[in-house]
Amino acid sequence: MTAAALALAAAVLVAPSGSHRRARAVLERRPRRLRMSAPVGAVLVCAAVALLMTPGAALAVGMLAATLLGRARATQRRRDSVAEAVSLQGALDVLVGELRIGAHPVAAVRAAAHESNQAVSGSLTGVAARALLGADVADGLRAAGRRSLLPGYWERLGVCWGLAQNQGLAIATLMQAAQRDIAERERFRGRVDAGLAGARATAAILAGLPVLGMLLGHMIGADPLGFLLSGGAGGWLLVIGTGLVCAGLLWSDRIMASVMA
Repeated sequence: MTAAALALAAAVLVAPSGSHRRARAVLERRPRRLRMSAPVGAVLVCAAVALLMTPGAALAVGMLAATLLGRARATQRRRDSVAEAVSLQGALDVLVGELRIGAHPVAAVRAAAHESNQAVSGSLTGVAARALLGADVADGLRAAGRRSLLPGYWERLGVCWGLAQNQGLAIATLMQAAQRDIAERERFRGRVDAGLAGARATAAILAGLPVLGMLLGHMIGADPLGFLLSGGAGGWLLVIGTGLVCAGLLWSDRIMASVMA
């Protein structure tokens, strides 16, 4: 039973963010309210378990829970940024199409807002409202970037719109150029993400080696888990080992995030 629990905990900890697509698809169909309550539930469970443990074991559980929550949050942030980029590309397609048939720029922005998801739609609706009040559209696009997961894309849209206003260039042409730039950047990011699959698998294997060592210890008749949970030197070794595993996972995630940036 202990070995099975250790194996399950290791699988949850080291699972690469790009794997288990079938299970992830099932989870993504759950209501968003339930998905958002999962971190809170994990913290409550860890707190309840920690009350029954030694101080060293409780600290190790806390570090493990913090690492899991941090990785889950980073993974969700990456998914949201990809979804926003896809929605923004679709909105720009609508915007360019409306401008090419002679629609007023404000009306074109509002039409694009209706064809995008919630995050992009809210930003474009705010830009259109600012334009109706006489504010600068380029500044509105830059302001939308400050609330976005992709501020660089919105900044480029603001620059393109400002060039069209100040230099008398065609807005549709510049917006189409911005849309193509976003599409190429997202394709490149997708290729890089696929290329990092091997690095993620390596990090997962290395993080799971301590658990494998404990399982081998149980197989030869030792009691490594009992030693680690008994307090004293075992508790300190548990804290140090858990800290090193968590630090390794977070550091590898940081390296891969810097490559994706």
